[in-house]
Amino acid sequence: MTNNKLNKCIIVNSLIYFLLAYHIVAFSANLFIIFIAKLIGFNAVLSYKGFILTEGNWTNDNIILVYFFGNLFSLIVSLFFLSRYYNINQTRARIKILYLWIYIISLSWFFGEIIVGAVVKTGVGAALIAFEVPLFLRLLLALIGISVLFFIGHKTRRDVLLSANLYYPLLSSRRVRNFFVNQILIPSIIGFAIIILLKLPNLNQYHYVDLFMLLSIGITIMGFFYRLYMLNGITFQNTGKNIARNECSISFLPIVILVILVLIIRIGLNNGISI
Repeated sequence: MTNNKLNKCIIVNSLIYFLLAYHIVAFSANLFIIFIAKLIGFNAVLSYKGFILTEGNWTNDNIILVYFFGNLFSLIVSLFFLSRYYNINQTRARIKILYLWIYIISLSWFFGEIIVGAVVKTGVGAALIAFEVPLFLRLLLALIGISVLFFIGHKTRRDVLLSANLYYPLLSSRRVRNFFVNQILIPSIIGFAIIILLKLPNLNQYHYVDLFMLLSIGITIMGFFYRLYMLNGITFQNTGKNIARNECSISFLPIVILVILVLIIRIGLNNGISI
């Protein structure tokens, strides 16, 4: 396979799994918060734009329970899928790209909620206000969250590098940057654009939280590329299937699943449903 075709194949596969991971993380995080809210007496309307909670009693305890503990779900999801990724990182199962993206996005989601909540009065921000956290401490918390996301991205580059065994028998040091561009950077940029288009014309609802969450994912991705030139190449010995040459094929089943999922969320939830 020529380098150009290989690069395009890597980009398409990663883009599909990125979009799948984003919708899985965002949708499941919203559902979990709604689940907690329902337990304490709230009603909810879920739509592709997000969710609205009604008819409940917004005490400080309930605000903290719904938004602070509700956000912990994303952290638990990230750790679970990171462990799943470690279990299969030596094999050539493409599903591990989905695990990798869910880990990256859900962890970014957890800290992104904290960062966004530090500056707007929604989600975790409402919980911080309930705790009576002063503005300067909230801003400091936002800066810490940004630094943590960047640090996480920088420290998990090796995990991304391990996914190269899907396509290469070995990845030389001079090809590492090219692989990260194809596996991470280009798919995420295209994915951001597609997600924003799907959110239109309601991107400005909820204080542009959706846009800020994408920026949080972007901060993690920036960490991947910090001093990337120092990352050594890698030779794969146990791939589950020997690769005689650089090769790649498009995963069509995830494309079908993605299309169905997007249609359900964007069209099926266009007017919202009561839960």
